Amino acid sequence: MKRQMRFAGSFYPRRESECKNMIENFLRDVSKPDDFEKVIAGIVPHAGWIFSGKISFAVFNVIKKNIDTFILFSANHCAWISKSAIMAEGVWETPLGQIEIDKDIAKQILKTGKIYIEDNPDAHADEHSIEVQLPFIKFLFPMAEIVPIMPVTTNDAVRVGEIVGEIVQNETEKGKRIAIIGTSDLTHYGLNYGFASKGHGNDALKWVKEVNDKRMINLMLNLEYDKITEETDKHKNACGPGAISATLASAKILGSKKGNLIRYATSYDVFPEYGMDSFVGYAGILF
Repeated sequence: MKRQMRFAGSFYPRRESECKNMIENFLRDVSKPDDFEKVIAGIVPHAGWIFSGKISFAVFNVIKKNIDTFILFSANHCAWISKSAIMAEGVWETPLGQIEIDKDIAKQILKTGKIYIEDNPDAHADEHSIEVQLPFIKFLFPMAEIVPIMPVTTNDAVRVGEIVGEIVQNETEKGKRIAIIGTSDLTHYGLNYGFASKGHGNDALKWVKEVNDKRMINLMLNLEYDKITEETDKHKNACGPGAISATLASAKILGSKKGNLIRYATSYDVFPEYGMDSFVGYAGILF
């Protein structure tokens, strides 16, 4: 089964040469932190590359380049699912070439987590949050495979993350090199999103950055996976609560004690000329 590109030409460039040029510009602009010997997992945003691509790329760029498999937890913007949805075999297209699904790991996850997870490729058909990461993976890790999973947006996502963490732990002991990436943007604020509880202008921007997004970032940094769903319901400060919960639960199983925020911005910070009527927060976090 092949998952076609759906968002090339809108969220990121369609042509290989344009993708590579943009990635190489990111590469020149991002510097690697010195204190990350081993990365277990990460959180990345998933807006169009012009807004959040540099933050996502900065996370992938820190990970050592010998990864065999990325387990990717997506947000869910459009699919109705009662169980977390995995795509257990096939390929995903990118402008830089196809990426294979690690069917062995996927089938382990499916078998172990059958109460919570089902093979449901259709759930991924119109979801952009994994797709926009794949050219970064293909560029930096050309031989790596992936396991795409769309967690439910309930606390069942925690159990999915724990199952994945246990399988990754077992595979790591056998010598397989696996990283886990969850994707979520933060507060969607303003007219476009129907959420403007603090009005508009500089005070609203400051509140999003220093209060609302910071609440979610602190939960992520402290791996408080059991609080993500309630936090999102109350404060509307993440669009991928299932992805966040699952990633944090996996990272905890794998021994992470605390996350590290490596980059943060809002879409207004990136493009102030678009104004403050509507903007979104983005964070890049490593575990």
